[in-house]
Amino acid sequence: MSFHSERKKVETNKVNDMDITSDFACLKVSALKKASHISAITKMDRITIGPQSTLNEEDSNKADNIENEQNSCNIKSPYRFVTSPKHNMVSTSNGIHFSVHKIVAEKEVQRKEEVRKVIERRIQHMNENARVIQEEMENSRSSMARERERRSKEKLEYFLAEEERLAEQEEIKRRHEQQLQAQRDQEQKEKLEREVEEYRKRMKEKELLKTVSIHRDQFMAKYCDLVALSKTCKDQQMFNAIFTAHTATIRDMLQQIEAIDEKIRNGELIPADENLIEGLVCHFSNILNVFRTESEKINAQYEAELARKAQVASEILLVKGTGNVPVNNAIPYQQSDESNVVKNKEEDGSFNVITNQEVVVVTSVNEVDAPSVSDPQSEEIKDTACKKGDPFEYVDQDSLQIYIRSHQFLNHYRETCKDFLQSPATKKFRFECQKAINIPVNAISGVSEQHLRDKYDRLQNLLTGKLMPNITQHPQGVIFCKNHLAKKIVSQGETLVSSKPEMAFPVAMIVVALWNEHPDFGELFLAHLHEACPFTIPVFLQQQEGQSNEDYYKSLGCKYSEDGTVEKQDKFLKRMSGLIRLYASITVTKQRKSVTKVHPHGLQHSWRWLAAVLNIEPRADICDLCATLILDMLEVAGNVLWTSYPKQFYKLLTLLMEQYFPRMRNVAGGGGGPLVRLEEFLNNALSSGIIRLANGMLPPNFL
Repeated sequence: MSFHSERKKVETNKVNDMDITSDFACLKVSALKKASHISAITKMDRITIGPQSTLNEEDSNKADNIENEQNSCNIKSPYRFVTSPKHNMVSTSNGIHFSVHKIVAEKEVQRKEEVRKVIERRIQHMNENARVIQEEMENSRSSMARERERRSKEKLEYFLAEEERLAEQEEIKRRHEQQLQAQRDQEQKEKLEREVEEYRKRMKEKELLKTVSIHRDQFMAKYCDLVALSKTCKDQQMFNAIFTAHTATIRDMLQQIEAIDEKIRNGELIPADENLIEGLVCHFSNILNVFRTESEKINAQYEAELARKAQVASEILLVKGTGNVPVNNAIPYQQSDESNVVKNKEEDGSFNVITNQEVVVVTSVNEVDAPSVSDPQSEEIKDTACKKGDPFEYVDQDSLQIYIRSHQFLNHYRETCKDFLQSPATKKFRFECQKAINIPVNAISGVSEQHLRDKYDRLQNLLTGKLMPNITQHPQGVIFCKNHLAKKIVSQGETLVSSKPEMAFPVAMIVVALWNEHPDFGELFLAHLHEACPFTIPVFLQQQEGQSNEDYYKSLGCKYSEDGTVEKQDKFLKRMSGLIRLYASITVTKQRKSVTKVHPHGLQHSWRWLAAVLNIEPRADICDLCATLILDMLEVAGNVLWTSYPKQFYKLLTLLMEQYFPRMRNVAGGGGGPLVRLEEFLNNALSSGIIRLANGMLPPNFL
């Protein structure tokens, strides 16, 4: 900063000197001009300027005095200058004289002094700058030394940290490799343990399967012994009476065996199944021993009875030979014998349909709710069928028994709840119960799992008395609600399922779930279903002698309008189609989550239905109906049946296509729409080797 200030001062001084010099030049010019003007005016004849001027000495002295008194070098004067060449003097018009050389000399001295001062200032400034620079260089060297030392220190620290980091990484890598090696060793060990455990498990399962298979073979051998024993019994009527008392137990044991067979097919056997089947074998052995003992007693009684009857017959013949017939003694004895037989059947919990000296023993569906007396209506159906000729030409025997049992079950319920249904005091209660059932049943849908579970929970809570109205407050409230729920669901099959077939599956899932918890509800549902559509059994009844058309059509499930006209054929087929689809959907619907019970009405019933239909000779008036129902059953349950029974189901389809269907077409006299659709379905199924899943089928564990 000082250097620049000095330089600026020097430059300022130079400018000032130049101003003085320029003023001096102007002074000369002005003097020369005035001298020229004076010469022209006064006609000067002598030298008045320069060294040879003739100025007198007084003037010179006066000029010297004047120049000492006044310094006008830097002042522009309006006066006129007069130069004397003799003394190199300059004079003005007012008589002032000064020496140019002296001015120049003084000016030079001033300049030199100023230059010297500037130089001194410059030198001083340079010395100061040098000192400052030296100090700055010393500071810079010191700071650079400190920076180099700092950087060296940082670099050393960095190298040490890097070395430590690399060492740490190596240690981490080493530990990681050790952990990986330990993990691989552990995984290898666990794998070996799993393999050993799986091998042990397979061996246990194999041993379990072997043991269960042995027990199952023992059970089936004992069951065959029971069948053979039933054939060797000489009094089938008495044997059936004893068998009826154990029918429910045997049926339950067979269902448990079927469940075990299903677990064997799926590989789901558990050790508890071994204990279960072993207990079943022991229990069945006890039952078989009972049957053997009773069969021996029956055979002995039968032989004794034959001997007694032979003796009575010989006595009668002897009396006839004498002409006296002891009618009063013979008939009462026979009547008492028949009454005793009927009484024994009633005590055994079964009921007999006695027609034309033929006895058909029908075991009850529900041992608690089944009636213990024969139904005149079932006797009339059976009797009329026998009068027509062969009663089993268009009706399967087992199916006919189911049909009769369903009618008797409904009649027993209606008789039991007659007072409750007709009492005005229970009208409001009945209305509230019906409303509580109709709302969730009408809302059943497979839109989501939560929605379907909500409908099930509401119905389940209602049937268990956990929801208002509390149906347990009336003795017959529970059975009334179960009956109404069964009728309502059957009605859904006639209306909802017939128009939207995919809705059969959510309804069926609700039915199966409730059936597990309430077996009597399931029996009521089946009874109402069989009444609305006897073809779900299947039963294809014929019109009996003396039976009106209206009664016959109603027995087939037809509905009459208020004006007495029967419904159209297409509407009838549509309703029956909805009901058979609902029935088939129930057989293929899986159990709920965490339910271990045997399916209350599983896939075997669809197989039995198809087998029963194929055992019935086609009839001209029901060919379209039969073809429609077979097609509905195959569309709903065909995929599951083919998956569960691949070889047998294929044989059944082949039999249906190659033998049964041609007979249907011949009896029908051609092929209507239902027959054409069935033929196309069978051709596609057999050619492709597959039946696709029914539309709307819900996944397992949906509810």
